[in-house]
Amino acid sequence: MNIVHTYRGDLRVDLVAPDGTLYNLHNRSGGSADNLNSTYTRDLSSEPLNGTWRLRVNDNAGGDTGYINSWGITF
Repeated sequence: MNIVHTYRGDLRVDLVAPDGTLYNLHNRSGGSADNLNSTYTRDLSSEPLNGTWRLRVNDNAGGDTGYINSWGITF
């Protein structure tokens, strides 16, 4: 995952399974550092792997800006 942002401590990032289950990847940590470039491992064994997986990013503060540059999922 590569999210370009001026204050990564504002961000909450969840992986959303096809059935709507959320898997938290990042929750407002990292302080005032820029950008979020990370790889995460989660146990998805209870999920069917087919369907549409989404990445949900919430900026929990105003004033800073960013965008999702890229992300991917490997099973």
